[in-house]
Amino acid sequence: MRRLLVGFAALLAVGAVGAATWLVGWSDVTALDEVRVDGVDGELAETVSATADPPYGTPLIRVDTAAMEAAVAELPEVAEVSVHRSWPTAVTVVVTPRVAAAVIEADGSWWQVDDTGVLFGRGTDRPDGLPVLDAPVDADAAPARAAGVAVLTGLPPALRDLVEAVAAPTEASVELTLDGGATVLWGTADQPERKAEVLLALLAEEASHYDVSAPSNPAVRP
Repeated sequence: MRRLLVGFAALLAVGAVGAATWLVGWSDVTALDEVRVDGVDGELAETVSATADPPYGTPLIRVDTAAMEAAVAELPEVAEVSVHRSWPTAVTVVVTPRVAAAVIEADGSWWQVDDTGVLFGRGTDRPDGLPVLDAPVDADAAPARAAGVAVLTGLPPALRDLVEAVAAPTEASVELTLDGGATVLWGTADQPERKAEVLLALLAEEASHYDVSAPSNPAVRP
């Protein structure tokens, strides 16, 4: 009798495991029917949800969250993304959006650019409250844009007030235009404090061009 009871209990356990497996992995009880987006809202949240391409009706355990993450990560506006299951029938997409540090105009459009040089948020109107950077919008020009943003946002107040424009044609040739028309070859984004210190000292001498790309050996052109 004891053996029969033990065997019966084992069968019940196996049956329970099988039923639970079927319930979670194959039945409609845990089928995906909702996508939640955290971190952004409005139109971008709708775009994120659509881009994730959620497989509605698929049991949650079988939803490929890695594929959803990879799809959303391709959106230019998204800096970071993670997707996790929210039992019993939802997935949550957590988005960290890119933060614009400057804007670039190209071919009649305005692009926002973050501190890594990534372009996003293309529009026909210039966004308010952001400085303008003159830099290429080519796909391989992110290092140049990042250098330009670093210089543009890293200028000390005493110098920032004198700068009319910042151009970054390449990563190593960032150039400032001062409000009086003089130009400054800043070079790379390295040594910003030293370059600013040297330039402010050089401005005591009126000139058309200043070169602080090598701050230990600056140059002035009348």
